[in-house]
Amino acid sequence: MRIPAPHWPSVVGRARADAGPLLLAAVVVVVVTLLAGAVPPMLSATADAAVRDAVRRTGADLQVHARMEADDGPAGSRIRHPRLAEDVDDFRARATDELGPGLRAALRPPVTTVTSPTLKITDGSVLRTFQLAYLSRDGGPDVTWIAGDPPRPTASETAEVPYGAPPWPVQVGLSEADAAALQVRPGARIPLADDQGNVKKVQVSGIFLPRDSADPAWRLLPSLLAPVTGAGGMGTTRFAGLLSRDSLPDARLAFGQDELRRTVWFTPEPSRLNWDAVPSIVAKVVALKAASGSSGARDGSLKWETRLDGVLRDVSAQVDAASAQASVLLVTLLAVAVLVLLLAADLLVHRRAPALAAARQRGMSLPVIGGELLLESAVMTLLAAAAGLGLARAVAPGVSWKWMVPVVVTAVAAGPAFGTLAAARATRDRRVPANRSARRWVRNTVRLRRAALETGVLVAASGAIVALYQRGIGGGMLPASAPALGALAGALVLARALPLGTRFVLKRLLRSRRPLAVFGAARASATSARVLPLMVLVTSVALASYALTLTAAVGHGTADGPLSLGLLRLAWVSAVTLPILGLLGLALGAAVGAPERWQTLTRLRTLGLRPREARWVAAGELLPPALVAAVVGPLLGVLLTRLTFGSLALHLLTGADPALALPWWGLGLVAVVFLVAVAVVVPVESALRRRRRLSEVIRAGDI
Repeated sequence: MRIPAPHWPSVVGRARADAGPLLLAAVVVVVVTLLAGAVPPMLSATADAAVRDAVRRTGADLQVHARMEADDGPAGSRIRHPRLAEDVDDFRARATDELGPGLRAALRPPVTTVTSPTLKITDGSVLRTFQLAYLSRDGGPDVTWIAGDPPRPTASETAEVPYGAPPWPVQVGLSEADAAALQVRPGARIPLADDQGNVKKVQVSGIFLPRDSADPAWRLLPSLLAPVTGAGGMGTTRFAGLLSRDSLPDARLAFGQDELRRTVWFTPEPSRLNWDAVPSIVAKVVALKAASGSSGARDGSLKWETRLDGVLRDVSAQVDAASAQASVLLVTLLAVAVLVLLLAADLLVHRRAPALAAARQRGMSLPVIGGELLLESAVMTLLAAAAGLGLARAVAPGVSWKWMVPVVVTAVAAGPAFGTLAAARATRDRRVPANRSARRWVRNTVRLRRAALETGVLVAASGAIVALYQRGIGGGMLPASAPALGALAGALVLARALPLGTRFVLKRLLRSRRPLAVFGAARASATSARVLPLMVLVTSVALASYALTLTAAVGHGTADGPLSLGLLRLAWVSAVTLPILGLLGLALGAAVGAPERWQTLTRLRTLGLRPREARWVAAGELLPPALVAAVVGPLLGVLLTRLTFGSLALHLLTGADPALALPWWGLGLVAVVFLVAVAVVVPVESALRRRRRLSEVIRAGDI
C-alpha cells in the first residue's frame, strides 16, 4: 500500500497563514521545556551541594576504636613493646580495609591518634590540663625541631616493669606556642598527675614547629599546636605533648593497660560526595556500626562510631522533601501549559475549519489531513523543544527529559487530533433524528460523557488530596498532583456555574433600559459554555496564588541552605510564569471567539451602534470569565494551600513549621492583572477589526 504524500503547498500555506498561533504555541513549548529540562538537573546539583555542605558543617568523622593488646609479662610484670607504632599502623590498615571501595573513595586518608587520659598540671598556678598524644598518617604530619630532639626511648626496647613500680618516664615534644606558655625548655620536666593524684614523669625532649599547620591531621588535636582555652571546661587551658614512634611504647607503660585510647579517624571529603552516592554510603556505615564490637568487649574488635549516617539521613529527608515540593510546582506549570496548548490547538481549528472542510469535500482523506497537520505540529514542536533544551543546557548542569514529555506530546498531537476531528464532522453524513426522544437521547449522551469526564477529574483530585494526607509529599506523583488536580476540579465546577450566572444576569438585564448591557450579557451568555478558556484562566490564577503563598511561607521561615533557596527560586518562577500563561490563554480564548463576536458587533454597527459602544459590548462578553478567575481563582488557591500545606513537609527545609502567611498584595495583583488584560485585549481587537468595511460584512455575511 502506497503511503500518500503530503501536499506541500497546503502544508506551507497553512503554516504561513496561521503563523501567529503556531508561534505562541512554540513559545509555550520553549518556556516549559526550558523549565522542565533545567529544574531537575539544577535540583540534583543543589542536592549534591546540600550533601557536601551538611558534611562540611557537621564534620561527621568516622571513628574506630580497638583495645590494645595486653602487654603482660611473666611474674606479674609488663613488657615494653618496641613495635607498638607498627601495631597502630596495622590497626589503621585493618580499619581501612573494612570500609569497602565505595565508602573509602569518599573519605580522606585516615589519621591515627593514641591519646592518654587528661592530666592536671600541678604547678598550682591556674587550672591547666595536659594530654599525651601520638598522631600518625601516611606521610605525616611532619614537624621541624627548632630546639632539642624528637622524643626518644627512656629504657631498653624490651624492658620489664613490675606492677606497682615508680612512674615510668616518657619523653614528649612541645610546640613552640605550648612551650612558651608553659615556660619550659628541652630537658625540663612537666609536673603532672592524674585524677587520683598519681604522679606522671613526663620530660620535654624538644620544641617543634609544624611544617604545615593547615594539615587536616592537626584538627583532631589542636592543643598539640597551641594551648586551647576551655577544652577541659570553663576556665581551663589544654596543652598536649607529641609522642614519637620511639616514645609511644614508654607512654603505654606510663599508664594503665587500657588507659591509652587508640583511634583511627576517617574524615569525609565533601568534594567527593554527591547525592547518588548517599544510599550506598549510609548502608555501608550502618553495616559497620551493626558489626561493631561492644564497648565492653575485652578483645581487639573494631568499634565504629560516627554521626555520618544520621547526617546523611537528615539531608536525604531534606532533599526528598525539596524534590517532592519541586514536583508539585512543576506539575502546576505542566497542567497550565497543557491547557494553553489545547486552547491554541482549538484556535487553529477554528481558523482552519473552512479550509479543512473544503479539503475534505475535494476528496482528501482523513489520514492525509491528519498526516499533514501532524507533520506541521511535529516540526514546530521539535524545533521549539530543541530550543528549550538548548537554553536549559546553557543555564543548568544537565538536561532532563522526563518532565517535558506531557508538553511535547500535547503540542504534537492536539492540533492534528482536533483538526482531523473537525474535518470528519464537516463531511459526516449523520442526520439529525426527527424523533424528539432520539434527539433528547443524543443530547443526554453528550451530557453524560461530559459528566463522566468531570466526575473522573473530581475523583482524581479527591484521591490525590487523600493520598497527600496519608502518604505525605514523598508518596509519588499522585500526591504531588493534588494542587493541580484540585485547581482543575475547581475550574470545572466554575465552568458549570458560569452559564447559570450569565443567564441569570441576562434575564435581569432584559427588563432594564440599558441596551449595551443587554448586548454584552447576551454575548457572554452565548459564549459561557466554552469550558477550555475558563479552565485556563481559573487554573492559572489559582495555581499562581498557590505558588505565591508557598513562596511567602518558605521565604518567611527558610534557613539559609542551598535546598531552601532553590525551592524559593522555583516558587517565584512558577508564580511569575503561571499568570503569564494565563494571560496567553486569555488572548487565545479571545481570539477563538473574535470572528463571531466582531461579526455580530459589526452588524450592530449597521444598525447604529458606535465603535466605542461596540467595544463596551465586547468587554461585556470577555469580562465574566476573567472576573470569575480574578475573584474565585485566588480564593481557590488559598483553599488548596490550606488543604495541602501541612503535608508539604516544609519544616524539613525551614527547620520549623512555617506559619501560613497569605500574600494578599500578590493575590490582589494577579487579580488586577487579569482584569486589566481584558481592557487591553478589547481595544487591540477593535483596532485589528477596524480595517474591515461595513459593506464587506453586509455583502458577505461574515468577516
